[in-house]
Amino acid sequence: MSQDSLADLTALGGTTWILDETEQAVHILGRTMDVIRRAGSAGTNATVTQALALALFESGSWTAAQDAADEAFWTATEAGADNVTLGSCVLQATLRALRGDHATARTQALEAVRGVDLRRSLSLQVRHRHALGMAAFVAGDHADAYEQLRATFTRDFRPAPVHYHASVYYLGDLAAAAVRAGRREDARTVVEAVEHSLEPDRSPRMAAVLHRAAALLSDTEDAERHFRAALAALATDCWPFEKALTHLDFGEWLCRRRRSAEARPHLGAALECFQRLDARPWTARTAAELRAAGAPTAAATTTRAAGGLTAQERQIAELGAQGLTNRDIAARLYLSPRTVGYHLHKIFPKLGIRARAQLRDALEQNPPQ
Repeated sequence: MSQDSLADLTALGGTTWILDETEQAVHILGRTMDVIRRAGSAGTNATVTQALALALFESGSWTAAQDAADEAFWTATEAGADNVTLGSCVLQATLRALRGDHATARTQALEAVRGVDLRRSLSLQVRHRHALGMAAFVAGDHADAYEQLRATFTRDFRPAPVHYHASVYYLGDLAAAAVRAGRREDARTVVEAVEHSLEPDRSPRMAAVLHRAAALLSDTEDAERHFRAALAALATDCWPFEKALTHLDFGEWLCRRRRSAEARPHLGAALECFQRLDARPWTARTAAELRAAGAPTAAATTTRAAGGLTAQERQIAELGAQGLTNRDIAARLYLSPRTVGYHLHKIFPKLGIRARAQLRDALEQNPPQ
């Protein structure tokens, strides 16, 4: 194959990825990699491998994405392609966060950019903020998660994406952090500004992200329309993690309205995907919500905090120790009161207590490590 043909193939793979033709991008970029490996062009190899890793990540092939990111890192290191080296580390940090290892994810993301001026690459700047935001979200620090994700948009009167392509896809995560951090109004300003700036002819993925964000930030029953529109846009399985998040958000919304029977299919679909991806924080959260909705689930494997508590259980216990009611905790963490009660039912025996009044002393004896 000629260099011109190789360049065309590389450009086509990148273009299909940007246009959200994710499955096609994986196919084209994989074919491009085969050609490049035969040509032995390390620098180009690293760039295309990184693009393939991102497409694999978005398509739900997280193990393959990890492998591609590792290959991109080493190839880029040998070729001196610093942006690819950094981008690979950021993607690996994101994967660690989504699989529950938030501490390592944060450390890796921060170490990757030490001494680097991210103003020279807005896409990397945005992806780095997203990695830190998801690590904070998994750790239960929703205020920091919101600030990290908010930094992917400008602070102008009418907020705009820091990067025209990358920022917009984090609107759903921004909204999820906002409702837990009490920043709903600010997040609405961002979502509405982006909504007005985009062309009406959007990809299904883009439409789904906007509808999920709007649903999470809605104070009215109009949220249901947005949830259903998001799931309709995600009718295919091209973006399974985004689809599972939407199922989970909708299921939790239905549970809070005592519509458990309607919630269970959505929660079940979310759980299956999270288990397949090994997205442990969301697996644990969904399994707990399913059980609270009256559906038995297999025991989920979760990362334990001190005292045998998961990060979410510890957060609930700490709020309970402050005197908040189940309903107060549910509102703070965007859960249903029944789910909070279910968690407390598990927390008490883990801490060796029988009453809510004992929470403070038990937590002091089992500090987080």
